[in-house]
This record gives sequence, C-alpha cells and structure tokens, in this order.
Amino acid sequence: MVKWCVHASMGVKTNDRKWALALVLLVSVMWPPETADAEGQASVYLGRTFTSGLFLETLTTFGGTVGTYGGVVGFEFGLEYSPKASFQAPFQDVGASLTNLMGNLVVQIPIGQFYPYGTIGYGVVIGNGGLEVPDESAGAHNAAFNFGFGAKVFFSRSVGLRLDYRRFAIRTSDEDPDLGIPFTGIRIEASPDLNRFVGGVTFRF
Repeated sequence: MVKWCVHASMGVKTNDRKWALALVLLVSVMWPPETADAEGQASVYLGRTFTSGLFLETLTTFGGTVGTYGGVVGFEFGLEYSPKASFQAPFQDVGASLTNLMGNLVVQIPIGQFYPYGTIGYGVVIGNGGLEVPDESAGAHNAAFNFGFGAKVFFSRSVGLRLDYRRFAIRTSDEDPDLGIPFTGIRIEASPDLNRFVGGVTFRF
C-alpha cells in the first residue's frame, strides 16, 4: 500500500530522458534566444495538492517559479514543497512530504493585462517518506510530467495575481498505466497522479 513512499530511490529512465530532450528542442525552436520584448517573471504561491495512488492526505503546497517570457512563449523553472502528511498503517505511523522540481514551456495569450496560458513540463517528484521506527526511513526520486493551465492578471507594470492548475503524472515503474496529454496525441506511462491548485503573486522585471 505504501510502496511509493517507502521504496528505495529509483533512477530516471531512458524514455524519460528522451522526453526531456524533446522538450528542450521544442523550446529552442519556438523561442529564439534573442527576443526584443523578453521579460523576467517570478511567482510565489500557496495551495493544495490532491493525491491519487499515494494513500496520503490532501497536502498543503507552497513554492515559486522564475522564468523569462518573449511575448507569447516563455519558459520557467518551478520548485514547490508539500510538508509531511501522515496516515495510519497497521502497527505504525507512516508519512511523506513531497518536493517537485520542474521545467515548463508556457504558451500564453496576452489580452491587455490578462494572460491566460497553458503549460507542459518535465522534472522530478521527490517523496520523503518513512516509518516512525528508529533507523527506518526511505524516499523515492521519480521522473514526472506535468501539464495544466492558468491565468495571470497584472494590476501594475510590476505586480499581478496568478492562479494555476497542474496535473503531475509520476513514473514509478514501466508497468504504470498510460496517460494521455491533452491536445498532443502523446501517451506516456505515468501513475500515480497529483492534482495541484495554487494561487499567488507574480512579479515582472
């Protein structure tokens, strides 16, 4: 029941490296390195993560992103953390915290100061789990895809609000069921899943 939280760390698989390379190539083609109207953005946020297949409670999540945008297309890196949630297993207390580190391609549609967007990315989800028994603890580092959508609204040149939804598809083994990425026709092997909703503040510079 708790294998994802207490198994030893697992490496990123060869197929995942191919997907990561494909994402990098896509960014390099769609987003030229020299863009006259490029700007930097940084966001901080707080929200909730709903788990599927991890047997964990709903997690409070906080984190942030930093990236650069050239009008419609941008790229950002995100780091977020969900403190430990616990649940009861027979004869022991088990818990896990989650850390996500992702790189994402973002495509946005500027409508005045309103920026709806879609995003897709790749990275790693780190589960720090353990048993409340001396010298018994374990964690897992698993490759993960994420995709989602959101919107930013700027009230001044420098500050705005941001809402964001992401689905994180975690690869724990080659036997994971398929997951389809919307609008792309791409299917990947990825399970369990995380659904994350956050809101926060975005700064432009």
